[in-house]
Amino acid sequence: MKLPSESDNMSGKIKAAVITAFCLILVITLLIGGSKSFVSVDAGEIVVVQSPFKGELTFHNTPGMKWQGFGSVTRYHKRSQFWFSSKSDQGNPKDESITVRFNDGAHAQISGSLSWEMPHDQAMLEMIHSKYGSHAAIEQQLIRTALEKSIFMTGPLMSSAESYAARRNDMLSLIDDQFVNGVYRTEIRETTMTDPVTKETKRVKLVEPIKGADGKIQREDVSVITTYGIKTNNLSLNQIKYDESVEKQISKQQEAIMEVQTSIAHAKTAE
Repeated sequence: MKLPSESDNMSGKIKAAVITAFCLILVITLLIGGSKSFVSVDAGEIVVVQSPFKGELTFHNTPGMKWQGFGSVTRYHKRSQFWFSSKSDQGNPKDESITVRFNDGAHAQISGSLSWEMPHDQAMLEMIHSKYGSHAAIEQQLIRTALEKSIFMTGPLMSSAESYAARRNDMLSLIDDQFVNGVYRTEIRETTMTDPVTKETKRVKLVEPIKGADGKIQREDVSVITTYGIKTNNLSLNQIKYDESVEKQISKQQEAIMEVQTSIAHAKTAE
């Protein structure tokens, strides 16, 4: 019987080492490739896959494993809650309230939230993804910007005192309408008003929406929210924080109004 030579043993070891290295490389390649071959899509998200070579975009809005093909992945929530709040436990810990200026020159910080949903139309999704590229960018560059614009245009339609009491509900509906459908085209009208505190008559400038021949309010432009097919709902305000001087003025006005109403009630009782 011929015993294996030293060279044969060496050759066998080299072959074993080569096979082991090849298997190791194959396993690593499969692991790396496997992580880039498929992507998992949750029920509450839309996943965009961009192919690595042609750059083609594929949108997935149904749950399950989808083909990725080594492409890049961007995830969007189908529905999200957007906060513009001053409270640290709502949304971002920092103050994200929005400033409003009323027609009497007073300022306030408005806090609240709204729900919004991504469109399901592929053309809309492609337009949004191409311009913004991430969920955070949509909220900050599109949602917040449109909301700031509608709040900015709502403020001049009323005084700080009106926003505090008589037209508080109007304020919410005016913001929501302009946010979804586009800001109003407005005109300035001068009139005289009596200050409830000082009893002085003064001329003030009122900003009012312009109505067309059909009686409908005219708008400066179409809201970007509608343009991109985004749906919004449940806009709510949880706080309107006025400047300290405004708070005092509103308090005095409320007291004056109450005194007038009390005097009227007393006069009717006396009659």
